[in-house]
Amino acid sequence: MKGCFQVRFCLSGLGVEKLLNEARKKGILLHKTVRQADRSLIICCSRRDYRAFRALSEEKGFSLTDAQPVGILGMLSRFKKRRGLWMGMGICIGLLIYSMGFIWQVKIENAGAYTGEIRTYLEEKGIQRGMPRAQIDLAALQESLEWRLPKVKWVQVKYEGVMLVVHVEEGVPPPQVETEGEAGDIIAGEDGLLIRLTAYAGTPQAQAGDFVRAGQVLIKGEERGSNGEWIPVKARGEAIARVWTTVRAQASLLETASIPSGRTYQRPVIQTPLFSFSFHPLPNFLTWDLETEQKSIGGIWLPLVLQREKYLEAALEKQPRSTEEAKEEAQRLAFTSMAKVLQNEEVVDKWVEFSMINGDTIVATATAEIRRDIARQNN
Repeated sequence: MKGCFQVRFCLSGLGVEKLLNEARKKGILLHKTVRQADRSLIICCSRRDYRAFRALSEEKGFSLTDAQPVGILGMLSRFKKRRGLWMGMGICIGLLIYSMGFIWQVKIENAGAYTGEIRTYLEEKGIQRGMPRAQIDLAALQESLEWRLPKVKWVQVKYEGVMLVVHVEEGVPPPQVETEGEAGDIIAGEDGLLIRLTAYAGTPQAQAGDFVRAGQVLIKGEERGSNGEWIPVKARGEAIARVWTTVRAQASLLETASIPSGRTYQRPVIQTPLFSFSFHPLPNFLTWDLETEQKSIGGIWLPLVLQREKYLEAALEKQPRSTEEAKEEAQRLAFTSMAKVLQNEEVVDKWVEFSMINGDTIVATATAEIRRDIARQNN
């Protein structure tokens, strides 16, 4: 809570240093002291210390001006001046919260041929946009849809924000074994460690636990006939294997820092909800830091803001950064890239290793172990 109940003011007079020393002796804590061009000081302190310092200043013949609250006190003061604006915002927030009690979109996912039937059923039940959530029993709706669609695995009905989502998982028919047509083998599409090899047609050439290479024949496109002869067939099957995917990302051990030169430039800017303009151009600095101070010059019906912009010329320099910080950034980038590559793959494990290049760059090598079907047709 430090800094929440403070007062900022201007101190003027000759020999202000003596007054500051006297205040310290009396236990009055002053901070954020900034000297102005006219030899006055801008000072911040707590409300209690401000009353004590003001009494001491009047006793010693010094002048305190432009006293104004900062922190929470300043916010409360600005709140009183813009009461109409805050009331309008409160009404908007209230309306937003009220609207969250309704559904504004109905989405049907993964329903395939059942999409039209589900949409018709929802219309029969009167479930549509603008309907209050309290009038929808999700459990009963899910149960009735599962009874109406017996050929699906399951139905899930849920809310996502202001959207009602009906997600359907269709039944998966057994794979069709094709023994007719052009003969061909099943090969490994990539390197991997076999977990399960299932042949629907053809003769297996590997087994669980084997490490196979890309292009290796897993199911040969032939079967032994009733007379013992080998008959060419179109091999069919699946090969679930553990495979590994690697993604690399890097982060620099240097960061760009802004070093002020001491030159400044100020200009006023008038801002409206649609645009902003100023009669003064931007400074001719190559790079700068910007400090702004805003003051409302209109009411709720004319929202104009006067913004005072102070440009501080700065030079950009490369400075070293923490090695741990760079590692965290490289790891985060690597895992983000990996998530985009893998998408919905089943990840068994993942890890990251770090290395350095050129003495100023950290490289994160992220590796993920996943399970996938590596069977590919080779006609």
